[in-house]
Amino acid sequence: MHTNFYENSVIKYFRAGSRACALGLVLLLTSFSAAAEWEVITHTDVNNETETQVAYSQNEDGYSLEIYKDSVGAIRSRFSLNAALDSFAKRSCPTYQIDSRMLDNRSINDAPCLTQMAWSEFVLGYVANENVTSERLNALMNGRTVTFRFMLDNGSYQETQFSLAGSKRATLSVLGNNTTITP
Repeated sequence: MHTNFYENSVIKYFRAGSRACALGLVLLLTSFSAAAEWEVITHTDVNNETETQVAYSQNEDGYSLEIYKDSVGAIRSRFSLNAALDSFAKRSCPTYQIDSRMLDNRSINDAPCLTQMAWSEFVLGYVANENVTSERLNALMNGRTVTFRFMLDNGSYQETQFSLAGSKRATLSVLGNNTTITP
């Protein structure tokens, strides 16, 4: 009887340990997948070999979203299409919505977006004395999702969404950890 009690105790111990281990593994994998959604990549300008660090995410549909600082200190977000054969409708800026905030399709100071065939870009703010005052950038760094809605040149209407998990870490890495963001 004493042996049976010991065996049951060992079995209970390993079962509890297995559950805790499995839960820990699930939490660990979940945190890696969320952090992996945004990464820092480098773009190189082929004309002058200038390198730009970019916070980058590509969603399941193949669309990409980038946040970067240009050579004059403007913080830009660039939304790119997923297929080489698709292009944005002429004179049409995509709208974007961060979580449940208002729809937007303008840069700061109510300037229009910059649109090429395969990408649209918005100016989110400017770095001044290691500070960026930008409600939009703050929302992109601290929100959960951003949804883009847009019209293609063939007249079709599309919508796609990006997770913002990990965007803050990647964006601060690109802007510099000394940079503060003020909404």
